[in-house]
Amino acid sequence: MKQDALFNMVEQQIRPWDVHSPAILKSLHDFPRVDFLPTNLKPYAYMDVELPLSINGQNTRTKLMPPRLLARILQELDLQGTENVALVGLGDGYLATLIAYFSRTVTAFEIDERIMQFAQDNLNHANVRNINYELADGLKASTTKFDVVVLAGSITQLTPALLYKIEVGGQMFAVIGAADSPSMRATMITRTDETAWSQKVLFETVLAPLTQASETSSAATSFTF
Repeated sequence: MKQDALFNMVEQQIRPWDVHSPAILKSLHDFPRVDFLPTNLKPYAYMDVELPLSINGQNTRTKLMPPRLLARILQELDLQGTENVALVGLGDGYLATLIAYFSRTVTAFEIDERIMQFAQDNLNHANVRNINYELADGLKASTTKFDVVVLAGSITQLTPALLYKIEVGGQMFAVIGAADSPSMRATMITRTDETAWSQKVLFETVLAPLTQASETSSAATSFTF
């Protein structure tokens, strides 16, 4: 029954959303989403909805993106297995697992210790070893730069702190828009030089904001291309 639901998710949700990479589709079968969810969410594992993450009955204020968006992100990133990736927001660890599968290393930033422990348990169970954990706000400035930066929740605006995390020649995936907007922009930002970036809007979507983004957006300094 679970395999039927997984098959239907891939064929009815993910393929129609222009995800055709055989490697990505195979990874969704190799790492079933249901294995990463708390017990109360397992019946909804393959539904095309955001899921509110609760741990031991406590609301974390984090929502998990639907599978089709997760798969589309992987396809847009087109990871080659050589990248050092920063992931901001761990959630249940599912996106981190798939990114780790397709890249060299992942550094996962999470501000909620409960979420980090829950995700880390899932990643260990999936035998993911090429990941480092940072209990920190991944939206803030840091000296470390990455080939790829992925934001697992939406933000209202791009900031210099985020853009300078990207290595020259690297890229960042972000969903940008007001928290209450019915439509947001899934955007790929490429760092073309030490002080220059370009951006491309990939598609329209809606994604719950990163917890830290909703808390710090009023104090953030935006960046204009």
